[in-house]
Amino acid sequence: MTLRFQRVLIIFLSIFFLICAVTLMLNNFNSNIVFFFTPSELIELENKINEKIRIGGYVKEKSVKRNHNNLNKLTFIVTDNKNDIIIDYEGILPDMFREKQGVVIEGMLIKTNQISATKVFAKHDENYMPASIKKQLKDSNYWNNNYLTEIPNFNAKSLFDENKYLSNEEIENQISIINFFASWCVPCKAEHSLIMEIKRKFPKLNIIGVNYKDTKDDATNFLSENGNPYTFVAIDSNGDIGFEFGVFGLPETYLTNNKGKIIYKYAGPLTKKVIQKEILPNL
Repeated sequence: MTLRFQRVLIIFLSIFFLICAVTLMLNNFNSNIVFFFTPSELIELENKINEKIRIGGYVKEKSVKRNHNNLNKLTFIVTDNKNDIIIDYEGILPDMFREKQGVVIEGMLIKTNQISATKVFAKHDENYMPASIKKQLKDSNYWNNNYLTEIPNFNAKSLFDENKYLSNEEIENQISIINFFASWCVPCKAEHSLIMEIKRKFPKLNIIGVNYKDTKDDATNFLSENGNPYTFVAIDSNGDIGFEFGVFGLPETYLTNNKGKIIYKYAGPLTKKVIQKEILPNL
Protein backbone atom coordinates (compact mmCIF):
# COMPACT_ATOMS: atom_id res chain seq x y z
CA MET A 1 0.00 0.00 0.00
CA THR A 2 1.58 3.21 -1.13
CA LEU A 3 1.85 6.32 1.06
CA ARG A 4 -0.36 8.24 -1.33
CA PHE A 5 -3.08 5.57 -1.14
CA GLN A 6 -2.90 5.59 2.66
CA ARG A 7 -3.45 9.36 2.72
CA VAL A 8 -6.43 9.09 0.36
CA LEU A 9 -7.90 6.31 2.48
CA ILE A 10 -7.50 8.34 5.68
CA ILE A 11 -9.18 11.35 4.07
CA PHE A 12 -12.02 9.19 2.77
CA LEU A 13 -12.59 7.55 6.16
CA SER A 14 -12.47 10.93 7.91
CA ILE A 15 -15.14 12.32 5.59
CA PHE A 16 -17.24 9.18 6.02
CA PHE A 17 -17.14 9.37 9.83
CA LEU A 18 -17.87 13.12 9.72
CA ILE A 19 -20.96 12.52 7.59
CA CYS A 20 -22.11 9.79 9.96
CA ALA A 21 -21.65 12.06 12.98
CA VAL A 22 -23.57 14.94 11.38
CA THR A 23 -26.36 12.57 10.35
CA LEU A 24 -26.69 11.25 13.90
CA MET A 25 -26.77 14.78 15.28
CA LEU A 26 -29.48 15.85 12.87
CA ASN A 27 -31.55 12.75 13.57
CA ASN A 28 -31.23 13.32 17.28
CA PHE A 29 -32.20 16.98 16.86
CA ASN A 30 -35.25 16.13 14.78
CA SER A 31 -36.42 13.50 17.23
CA ASN A 32 -36.18 15.92 20.15
CA ILE A 33 -37.33 19.13 18.50
CA VAL A 34 -39.91 21.14 20.43
CA PHE A 35 -42.43 22.81 18.15
CA PHE A 36 -43.85 26.18 19.16
CA PHE A 37 -47.49 26.95 18.39
CA THR A 38 -50.42 29.05 19.48
CA PRO A 39 -53.49 27.08 20.62
CA SER A 40 -55.25 27.85 17.32
CA GLU A 41 -52.25 26.74 15.25
CA LEU A 42 -51.96 23.53 17.24
CA ILE A 43 -55.63 22.59 16.83
CA GLU A 44 -55.41 23.12 13.06
CA LEU A 45 -52.50 20.70 12.77
CA GLU A 46 -52.76 16.96 12.28
CA ASN A 47 -50.51 14.01 13.14
CA LYS A 48 -48.92 15.71 16.16
CA ILE A 49 -50.45 13.35 18.73
CA ASN A 50 -47.81 11.84 21.03
CA GLU A 51 -45.22 14.37 19.88
CA LYS A 52 -43.34 16.81 22.07
CA ILE A 53 -44.95 20.24 21.76
CA ARG A 54 -44.37 23.79 22.97
CA ILE A 55 -47.25 26.26 23.02
CA GLY A 56 -47.64 29.81 24.24
CA GLY A 57 -50.72 31.69 25.33
CA TYR A 58 -52.57 33.04 28.33
CA VAL A 59 -53.95 31.14 31.31
CA LYS A 60 -57.72 31.30 31.00
CA GLU A 61 -59.48 32.95 33.91
CA LYS A 62 -61.05 30.55 36.46
CA SER A 63 -59.65 27.54 34.60
CA VAL A 64 -57.11 26.36 37.19
CA LYS A 65 -58.34 23.23 38.97
CA ARG A 66 -56.24 21.41 41.58
CA ASN A 67 -56.47 17.78 42.56
CA HIS A 68 -57.76 17.60 46.16
CA ASN A 69 -55.62 14.54 46.87
CA ASN A 70 -52.46 16.01 45.35
CA LEU A 71 -52.18 19.81 45.32
CA ASN A 72 -49.19 19.67 42.96
CA LYS A 73 -51.39 18.01 40.34
CA LEU A 74 -53.64 20.37 38.42
CA THR A 75 -55.29 21.22 35.14
CA PHE A 76 -55.75 24.62 33.50
CA ILE A 77 -56.50 26.07 30.09
CA VAL A 78 -54.15 28.01 27.83
CA THR A 79 -55.94 30.21 25.34
CA ASP A 80 -55.26 32.69 22.55
CA ASN A 81 -58.84 34.00 22.80
CA LYS A 82 -59.78 31.87 19.79
CA ASN A 83 -59.08 28.31 20.89
CA ASP A 84 -58.30 26.57 24.17
CA ILE A 85 -55.81 23.85 25.08
CA ILE A 86 -56.28 21.80 28.25
CA ILE A 87 -53.07 21.40 30.24
CA ASP A 88 -52.44 18.54 32.69
CA TYR A 89 -49.48 19.23 34.95
CA GLU A 90 -47.92 17.80 38.08
CA GLY A 91 -45.24 19.83 39.76
CA ILE A 92 -44.46 23.20 41.32
CA LEU A 93 -45.61 26.17 39.26
CA PRO A 94 -43.32 29.20 38.79
CA ASP A 95 -43.91 32.11 41.15
CA MET A 96 -45.20 34.35 38.35
CA PHE A 97 -47.88 31.90 37.22
CA ARG A 98 -51.21 33.73 37.19
CA GLU A 99 -54.58 33.49 35.50
CA LYS A 100 -54.91 35.89 32.54
CA GLN A 101 -51.10 36.02 32.27
CA GLY A 102 -48.72 34.60 29.68
CA VAL A 103 -47.19 31.14 29.89
CA VAL A 104 -45.20 28.77 27.73
CA ILE A 105 -45.96 25.06 28.04
CA GLU A 106 -43.75 22.13 27.06
CA GLY A 107 -45.10 18.61 27.02
CA MET A 108 -46.68 15.75 25.08
CA LEU A 109 -49.77 16.27 22.95
CA ILE A 110 -52.11 13.50 24.06
CA LYS A 111 -55.25 14.77 22.32
CA THR A 112 -55.97 17.42 19.72
CA ASN A 113 -56.72 19.93 22.46
CA GLN A 114 -54.89 18.46 25.47
CA ILE A 115 -51.24 18.43 26.58
CA SER A 116 -49.57 16.49 29.34
CA ALA A 117 -47.09 19.17 30.44
CA THR A 118 -43.58 18.52 31.68
CA LYS A 119 -42.62 22.20 32.08
CA VAL A 120 -44.49 25.43 32.70
CA PHE A 121 -42.72 28.74 32.10
CA ALA A 122 -44.23 32.00 33.34
CA LYS A 123 -43.91 34.83 30.87
CA HIS A 124 -42.89 37.51 33.34
CA ASP A 125 -40.37 35.64 35.46
CA GLU A 126 -37.12 36.44 33.66
CA ASN A 127 -35.11 34.32 36.10
CA TYR A 128 -37.26 31.27 35.42
CA MET A 129 -37.81 31.30 31.68
CA PRO A 130 -34.82 29.95 29.70
CA ALA A 131 -33.07 32.46 27.45
CA SER A 132 -33.77 30.32 24.37
CA ILE A 133 -37.53 30.61 24.91
CA LYS A 134 -37.38 34.35 25.60
CA LYS A 135 -35.41 34.84 22.39
CA GLN A 136 -37.85 32.71 20.41
CA LEU A 137 -40.82 34.69 21.70
CA LYS A 138 -39.14 38.00 20.91
CA ASP A 139 -37.96 36.91 17.47
CA SER A 140 -41.41 35.64 16.54
CA ASN A 141 -43.05 38.80 17.92
CA TYR A 142 -45.45 36.40 19.64
CA TRP A 143 -46.31 38.48 22.68
CA ASN A 144 -47.35 41.37 20.42
CA ASN A 145 -50.60 39.51 19.76
CA ASN A 146 -53.46 41.53 21.17
CA TYR A 147 -54.75 39.14 23.84
CA LEU A 148 -55.13 41.74 26.57
CA THR A 149 -58.04 44.06 25.72
CA GLU A 150 -58.82 46.06 28.85
CA ILE A 151 -56.51 48.50 30.58
CA PRO A 152 -55.59 46.75 33.85
CA ASN A 153 -56.11 48.45 37.18
CA PHE A 154 -53.21 50.54 38.44
CA ASN A 155 -52.52 53.57 40.57
CA ALA A 156 -49.07 55.06 40.06
CA LYS A 157 -47.12 57.84 41.72
CA SER A 158 -45.55 60.57 39.58
CA LEU A 159 -41.78 60.57 39.07
CA PHE A 160 -41.65 64.34 39.49
CA ASP A 161 -44.28 64.97 42.17
CA GLU A 162 -44.86 62.40 44.91
CA ASN A 163 -48.23 63.97 45.67
CA LYS A 164 -49.61 63.24 42.20
CA TYR A 165 -50.98 59.89 41.08
CA LEU A 166 -52.41 58.42 37.88
CA SER A 167 -54.91 55.58 37.73
CA ASN A 168 -56.39 53.53 34.91
CA GLU A 169 -59.75 55.23 35.43
CA GLU A 170 -58.28 58.61 34.45
CA ILE A 171 -57.21 57.44 31.00
CA GLU A 172 -60.09 55.14 30.09
CA ASN A 173 -61.89 57.85 28.12
CA GLN A 174 -58.96 59.06 26.02
CA ILE A 175 -56.56 57.73 23.43
CA SER A 176 -53.20 57.11 25.09
CA ILE A 177 -49.78 55.69 24.39
CA ILE A 178 -48.31 53.87 27.39
CA ASN A 179 -44.57 53.33 27.11
CA PHE A 180 -42.60 51.20 29.59
CA PHE A 181 -38.98 52.40 29.75
CA ALA A 182 -35.92 52.61 31.99
CA SER A 183 -32.65 54.53 31.99
CA TRP A 184 -30.69 51.25 32.01
CA CYS A 185 -32.52 49.98 28.91
CA VAL A 186 -30.38 50.50 25.79
CA PRO A 187 -33.25 49.84 23.31
CA CYS A 188 -35.32 52.44 25.18
CA LYS A 189 -32.73 55.05 24.27
CA ALA A 190 -32.90 53.94 20.64
CA GLU A 191 -36.65 54.53 20.42
CA HIS A 192 -36.82 57.66 22.57
CA SER A 193 -36.29 60.12 19.71
CA LEU A 194 -39.24 58.55 17.87
CA ILE A 195 -41.50 59.07 20.89
CA MET A 196 -40.30 62.68 21.01
CA GLU A 197 -41.26 63.02 17.34
CA ILE A 198 -44.76 61.66 18.03
CA LYS A 199 -45.17 64.25 20.77
CA ARG A 200 -44.07 67.04 18.42
CA LYS A 201 -46.60 65.98 15.80
CA PHE A 202 -49.40 65.36 18.32
CA PRO A 203 -48.76 67.77 21.23
CA LYS A 204 -52.16 67.06 22.82
CA LEU A 205 -51.73 63.28 22.68
CA ASN A 206 -51.66 61.61 26.10
CA ILE A 207 -48.32 59.78 26.26
CA ILE A 208 -47.67 58.02 29.55
CA GLY A 209 -44.21 56.86 30.50
CA VAL A 210 -43.92 54.04 33.03
CA ASN A 211 -40.46 54.02 34.55
CA TYR A 212 -39.84 50.31 35.14
CA LYS A 213 -37.55 49.00 37.93
CA ASP A 214 -35.40 52.11 37.83
CA THR A 215 -34.12 54.67 40.34
CA LYS A 216 -35.65 58.12 40.56
CA ASP A 217 -32.34 59.92 39.96
CA ASP A 218 -31.39 57.80 36.96
CA ALA A 219 -34.82 58.19 35.40
CA THR A 220 -34.85 61.94 35.98
CA ASN A 221 -31.38 62.32 34.45
CA PHE A 222 -32.40 60.18 31.46
CA LEU A 223 -35.35 62.45 30.66
CA SER A 224 -33.34 65.58 31.35
CA GLU A 225 -30.67 64.54 28.86
CA ASN A 226 -32.92 63.05 26.17
CA GLY A 227 -36.12 65.08 26.52
CA ASN A 228 -39.43 64.30 28.15
CA PRO A 229 -42.25 63.43 25.72
CA TYR A 230 -44.54 62.13 28.46
CA THR A 231 -47.69 63.74 29.80
CA PHE A 232 -47.19 61.77 33.01
CA VAL A 233 -44.27 59.65 34.16
CA ALA A 234 -45.33 56.85 36.50
CA ILE A 235 -43.02 55.07 38.90
CA ASP A 236 -43.01 51.27 38.74
CA SER A 237 -40.01 50.53 40.92
CA ASN A 238 -41.00 46.96 41.81
CA GLY A 239 -42.57 46.02 38.46
CA ASP A 240 -46.15 45.62 39.71
CA ILE A 241 -47.68 47.76 36.97
CA GLY A 242 -45.63 45.98 34.34
CA PHE A 243 -46.85 42.68 35.72
CA GLU A 244 -50.49 43.74 35.37
CA PHE A 245 -49.91 44.81 31.78
CA GLY A 246 -47.97 41.65 30.96
CA VAL A 247 -44.67 43.36 30.19
CA PHE A 248 -42.17 40.84 28.83
CA GLY A 249 -39.07 42.99 28.38
CA LEU A 250 -38.26 46.65 27.86
CA PRO A 251 -39.27 48.63 26.03
CA GLU A 252 -42.94 47.82 25.52
CA THR A 253 -45.60 50.17 24.18
CA TYR A 254 -49.38 49.98 24.47
CA LEU A 255 -51.97 51.96 22.53
CA THR A 256 -55.39 52.46 24.12
CA ASN A 257 -58.61 53.87 22.73
CA ASN A 258 -61.17 56.14 24.40
CA LYS A 259 -63.21 53.18 25.63
CA GLY A 260 -60.69 51.79 28.07
CA LYS A 261 -59.37 49.13 25.68
CA ILE A 262 -55.86 48.22 24.65
CA ILE A 263 -56.02 48.06 20.86
CA TYR A 264 -52.34 47.45 20.10
CA LYS A 265 -49.14 46.57 21.88
CA TYR A 266 -45.57 46.27 20.71
CA ALA A 267 -42.65 44.56 22.41
CA GLY A 268 -39.25 46.03 21.61
CA PRO A 269 -38.05 49.44 20.47
CA LEU A 270 -40.51 51.30 18.27
CA THR A 271 -39.55 51.80 14.65
CA LYS A 272 -40.73 54.30 12.04
CA LYS A 273 -42.50 51.47 10.23
CA VAL A 274 -44.42 50.36 13.33
CA ILE A 275 -45.40 53.93 14.14
CA GLN A 276 -46.57 54.63 10.59
CA LYS A 277 -48.51 51.39 10.10
CA GLU A 278 -49.82 50.55 13.56
CA ILE A 279 -49.93 53.64 15.78
CA LEU A 280 -50.57 56.76 13.68
CA PRO A 281 -53.67 55.34 11.91
CA ASN A 282 -55.31 54.86 15.33
CA LEU A 283 -54.63 58.33 16.71
